[in-house]
Amino acid sequence: MQHHLCCCFATGISASSSFSSASFTSSFTKTQNQHRAGLPLTRRPSTTSLSSSSATKPRRIRRKVGLTTTAMQSSHYGVSDPDGTWNENQSNAFNSLISLAKGQRDIVQAGEACLYERSKEVEEGDIASTEVQELVSEMLRIVKGRGVGLAAPQIGVKKRIFVMEDTEEGMSDESEEERERKKRYPFKAKVVINPVLIPIGDASAAFMEGCLSVQGYRALVRRHLKVKLKGVAPDGKPIDVDLTGWPARIAQHEMDHLNGVLYVDRMEKRTLRRVDKVNAPVPTEKHDEFGACASVGETATGGSYLSNKSAIAGAEDIETLTKKSKNRRRR
Repeated sequence: MQHHLCCCFATGISASSSFSSASFTSSFTKTQNQHRAGLPLTRRPSTTSLSSSSATKPRRIRRKVGLTTTAMQSSHYGVSDPDGTWNENQSNAFNSLISLAKGQRDIVQAGEACLYERSKEVEEGDIASTEVQELVSEMLRIVKGRGVGLAAPQIGVKKRIFVMEDTEEGMSDESEEERERKKRYPFKAKVVINPVLIPIGDASAAFMEGCLSVQGYRALVRRHLKVKLKGVAPDGKPIDVDLTGWPARIAQHEMDHLNGVLYVDRMEKRTLRRVDKVNAPVPTEKHDEFGACASVGETATGGSYLSNKSAIAGAEDIETLTKKSKNRRRR
């Protein structure tokens, strides 16, 4: 920091290159004598200290305005890739430290009203706002090392934003065989604002799911095997990516949160268990009242729940998407 300030100070002196060394020394001595004598300090007129061709002050003012404008335009905290991967600026590390000092919000638990209400879309003009940029940074910090996804309502903010990330460390408790079965692989953090999910085909997969807002439990949930994810990144760029397997499951889980839905609303009810019993077998016998449980793994059909309006609310043309899904199932 000291070096930075010194450089700025040196730049200011060199800009006033029209001062001669003798003139500066004389002026400085006179000012000292006035101060000791208790006389009011006077400024030399700019016409006597600067040459008539000098326009240092106006130029300096224009440069400052230019820097300020650039800073305002570069208000995003990172840069996105077309697949939604969010590359946060290293220069934002100082802001992150300040935010950590302030403390971060807690993850709300089942029972809080915000988990059962539909979140609101983020206005285009608000995406670059400090509020949204700080929210995204906070969500990424919260989910790091704790889960694979987080939606804004889970920290009490009813905005249509979610983040998702899966790491080698996060999946280290699963065997290679289990990862292959789930089509689970590591990917960098993605941030999606105003997301839209479109089912691709009707193939589905049923695997155990948990949730940071329903801590301590797991249950079998059937999801679309493949979906198209669209939305907007925090830098305002469009996102358009096809997701398969576990990443597709994460996106569907987080999208549910934005629509006021928890995984327990979609789970195979008789498979609910404590997290320490996650590997216990699911019931295989058909129950007189509840019927048979879904089998673990992939099936060619059964993922059509996303075809209804409430599940994909936020799409620009919901009716068209619904018709396409119905036609696909007929074929």
